[in-house]
Amino acid sequence: MDKGKIKFLLIVMIFVLPFVVSNHLYKKHLSGEKLNTTNYGSFINPIVSLQDTSFFDITTIPRKYNSLDRKWYLIYITNPNCSDLCQNDIYLLRQINIALGKDMERVKRIVLLNDDTKTNLGKELQIKYPNLIVVSNQSSSFTKVLNKVKRNHNLFLVDPNGNVILGYNENFEGKKLLKDIKKLLKLSKIG
Repeated sequence: MDKGKIKFLLIVMIFVLPFVVSNHLYKKHLSGEKLNTTNYGSFINPIVSLQDTSFFDITTIPRKYNSLDRKWYLIYITNPNCSDLCQNDIYLLRQINIALGKDMERVKRIVLLNDDTKTNLGKELQIKYPNLIVVSNQSSSFTKVLNKVKRNHNLFLVDPNGNVILGYNENFEGKKLLKDIKKLLKLSKIG
């Protein structure tokens, strides 16, 4: 083959190849086959928004979610008695926040107490972790929305627009969560 034919074939391939690849991916999507992803959390689908919800902090003062800073939020739902494992998870979330380095101000942490009798725990947590937002599980639109998507997740990653995007089960690994957060912060300029 001469150089002219090779150049012509390369030019044709430049225009044809994207159509072939996109058609293949579209057919995979229609067949229900899952595409590979690099995240460790589970996507929350359909997207659920916390933007118009309200909650009660541990002093039982009602607050609106959209009154919070436009940041990324890690929302951890405690188990009813918040055992040592639960408290270790809350500590791990603080360590993950510190590990973000210069981006640590872009991520805030919320702990949703699962049992209203645990107000002492809420006060202890606020003393131990001053930057932690502790939320009471009183009947509120905030807890109703989270319970809708809870399934087997007890940790959620929420974007600055208030959309719950990733869920993690109670055996989440700190390093994997940190990788997910770093990846999202790198790709996102909001929050």
